[in-house]
Amino acid sequence: MKYSVISNAAWMMSEKVVSVFGVIFVTSYVAKAFGPAIFGQIAFSASLFSIVQTVAIFGTETILFKSISKNTAKGMRLMAVAKQLRMVLLLLLSGPVLIYVWLMMRENFLIFAIASFMSSIFVTQDIFSVYNNVRLESRMNTIANATGMIISFAISFSVAWFKLNPVWLSLSIIAVTLVPYLIKRKTFYRKNNIIAPSKRKHRSYLRYLLHAGLPLAISSVFISIQVKLAQFFLVGVGSAHELGLFTAANTISASWIFIPVAIITSCFSEIFRERGDMAVKLASRLNGYVIAVSLFMLLVVALFGEKIVSALYGHDYAASGHLVTLLSIATCFSALGTIAYRYMVKEGGFNYLLVKIVLLVAISVMTNWFFIRYWGLTGAAWSVLVTELLSLTLMNYFFKNGVILKMQLSSLNYKIYK
Repeated sequence: MKYSVISNAAWMMSEKVVSVFGVIFVTSYVAKAFGPAIFGQIAFSASLFSIVQTVAIFGTETILFKSISKNTAKGMRLMAVAKQLRMVLLLLLSGPVLIYVWLMMRENFLIFAIASFMSSIFVTQDIFSVYNNVRLESRMNTIANATGMIISFAISFSVAWFKLNPVWLSLSIIAVTLVPYLIKRKTFYRKNNIIAPSKRKHRSYLRYLLHAGLPLAISSVFISIQVKLAQFFLVGVGSAHELGLFTAANTISASWIFIPVAIITSCFSEIFRERGDMAVKLASRLNGYVIAVSLFMLLVVALFGEKIVSALYGHDYAASGHLVTLLSIATCFSALGTIAYRYMVKEGGFNYLLVKIVLLVAISVMTNWFFIRYWGLTGAAWSVLVTELLSLTLMNYFFKNGVILKMQLSSLNYKIYK
């Protein structure tokens, strides 16, 4: 890999080190202080608005990445249109969700939902992160996001330390996205200026975003739903307490995924520019790197995962310790699946991805319902694992004469790394 790619990936990883530190020490301390019920309420509110946020982004993250990689000027004009589209969609979708929470949920759900909505505003309006990633300038994203996380963790820790009302945790939810947005926005406009396209071109760009973004948006929504289905079924069949247990185990299991994702994001700006066999070769090589990293992290989590959960979250979360290894295997599949997903986007496989994700959600609904009904928390973990395995393998192999299978098999050949 080129030095610029390695450096960019290193900066992205360093940001996540701060995040993992917060997850391991601050979030676990807060979860221990307020118990699984409050932790489950926050997780549920965040899950709802993560889906809303995904719809509002409307697949434009991937479109902007691809566009800026090929033509920076056009990409920056698309950024202006994408920002407006995101805000409109977010406002249209958030109203019904907040009303639903207000009418149907009890206790602190509404306060945490409002905080999650406000946090989503800054996430959807952040069009600067993708620009920095394409330009291999993730250093700025790292500084901004790390600052936001440190402030957010400080608020959470203070609320728990001084035993304040847990509703004050909503400030932490907002700060984690507000602070990075303000920093990245100020830095971007110091060096660049986004000129909105003319009305005629604005309509043309909007049509392009809607046409190209719709399959990606639907796919992203279904991915988000599929990932959260286990949580939703646990709330429906079980309780906020069980959701808190599952969230704790999943947090530890997925805490390392930032490493392969940073490598993938940094490498794909080059893969997007290549064609044919060279693109497949680079993607195969990347797949091998991610396999190596994932297997190492899986070994670490398998050996120490249960002890980490017990040490960080306390006795109340002991029942979730046995889930860590299963969910870590699912995280390995998810990391590798990201490579296949982005390669299919590069090859224009939007409609294939849409059909795949719809089928995957249908399968996930059935596995979650059956597994959780009969095996509870363990069933939720197995459902996630089975779904991620299908998503990585069988459901990718019908795309373009099995190019994903060829890519995965090639990554096992040592000659590809010469």
